[in-house]
Amino acid sequence: MVKLGTAVAAGATLVLGGATAAGATPSATSADDGWHKVHEAWQPYVEGTLTLPADRYCGDFDLELSAQEQDIVSKVTTRWDTGGERTVAYKGPLLTRATNLSTGESVVIDLGGKAGALYRADGSLQTYSLNGPVGVGWPQDGGGLSRGYYLMDGKHVIDYAPDGTRTLTEDKGSETDVCRLVR
Repeated sequence: MVKLGTAVAAGATLVLGGATAAGATPSATSADDGWHKVHEAWQPYVEGTLTLPADRYCGDFDLELSAQEQDIVSKVTTRWDTGGERTVAYKGPLLTRATNLSTGESVVIDLGGKAGALYRADGSLQTYSLNGPVGVGWPQDGGGLSRGYYLMDGKHVIDYAPDGTRTLTEDKGSETDVCRLVR
């Protein structure tokens, strides 16, 4: 997203920290945990154009995601003692055009939900928690979904293994594969 792009969450108007956007709460803070709460202001976040390669997402065509209207903000809620972001909340309206780059077929989708990201101390994404509608790329078969780019509505939690493999660990809503909408 960010790291929104890392999650390929275009519009994951993308926590897991003291005050959470998606309703999860981490363990209590302590000096031994290596992180601390922060009180930082909401900052503008601009979602740029993103092209998802066919071989990782839609199979036979590249998918382009381009923001049409947006007013996204993000806020760091906890930091690692090294200064790196630990939890980040995202919210705000986002309308995105999803385009099949082979045929030109497109659809405008609302990705203006709330989401949060929990990062490991090395900066890699650990958990992505959302209250959709939010978009999430899924470059693998398995872990709860087939390969694609999904519009997720409702509450979802995705865990990321250190190798990037994703597992849908909470599914209280719907998932629509945007690749199928523009096929």
